Amino acid sequence: MQGLRANSLAALLMLLLEYGLGVWVNLYGNLPASDNGASLPAGFARAVADGPVGLSIHAVLGAVLIVSAVSAVVRTFLARRPVLIGTAIVGLAAVAIAALSGARFVGHGTDATSMSMAIAAGVAIGAYAFMLFPPVGVRVLPQKAQGR
Repeated sequence: MQGLRANSLAALLMLLLEYGLGVWVNLYGNLPASDNGASLPAGFARAVADGPVGLSIHAVLGAVLIVSAVSAVVRTFLARRPVLIGTAIVGLAAVAIAALSGARFVGHGTDATSMSMAIAAGVAIGAYAFMLFPPVGVRVLPQKAQGR
């Protein structure tokens, strides 16, 4: 559980940084015209290699975030906490949707892909915040471990 909490905190902090970088890229970043219509791998590679610095950092941090999200899912399964398993899966799905939307944004630059990234990031932020600070009354530990 200690590793899961650290994992969740790291994911939450990365997501907040990603959100800020994403806003910067959307408002101030100039995406190269050659990226128009790029596939997911090509969009990622071009974002890292040829994009503005903010976009490059955003893409690399996004890849690290995917690894962190997968790690959180594995940790919740090992801890056998159903509520946290579901929450971690939601977090991973939201991070994946944000990454796919980001690749589409690099390729097409549409408002819809930007909005999709923002909503998915918000869902992921909520999931990792929930894992760090579950609401009162939500049982994330087995009944025996909570002193009952």
